Amino acid sequence: MDNLFAELFEQALQSSWLEVVAVLFSLLYPWLAARQNILCWPAALVSTGLYTVIFWEVSLPFNSFLNFYYLMMAVYGWIKWHKGSDDKELEVTVVPLIFHVFAISALIISGIALPHLVTLSWQGSDLYLDALVTVFSVYTTYLMANKVLENWLFWIVINSFAAYLYFSNGLFLTGVMFLWYFGLAIYGYLKWYKDYTNSQSKIA
Repeated sequence: MDNLFAELFEQALQSSWLEVVAVLFSLLYPWLAARQNILCWPAALVSTGLYTVIFWEVSLPFNSFLNFYYLMMAVYGWIKWHKGSDDKELEVTVVPLIFHVFAISALIISGIALPHLVTLSWQGSDLYLDALVTVFSVYTTYLMANKVLENWLFWIVINSFAAYLYFSNGLFLTGVMFLWYFGLAIYGYLKWYKDYTNSQSKIA
């Protein structure tokens, strides 16, 4: 146990300034998103731009591509939350369970298949986990941009696996950040669920 903490402390000391800045903006994003504050998307623009570079440098190609996707989705989410549909504020919604079941099945197949499509220079023990975190994050980010309540349930699972992935690849601050994300995902779900039930009670 002492060796583990010593290794994590050493990783913290070796964290680059780029990672520090990326983490700071990344910490803001889910907290603002949980509060349905549109400023979450500018924070996402900064953090994802930096992480696109960081993950490429540590040979996590899928996470690098994922953050480039996040960059595009930050713009989409910013526009979507600003206007909603018919220029009305976008409200929290839910989608049928069967929709998620089909999506999860397709994402697992995609996550297993993706590592077979990359070059040998990127082969590593964490490549499958990298791919699975990536494909599920793509799906879940789309759900969040459209204010689908269940996105937070997906993030709870994704963030726990992602934290392990980053700790094991020497990204200490990023690993700690995803543990923070894990807690924020629970907070986000509870807050959005309250908003959803309130909006449904008004309709009824």
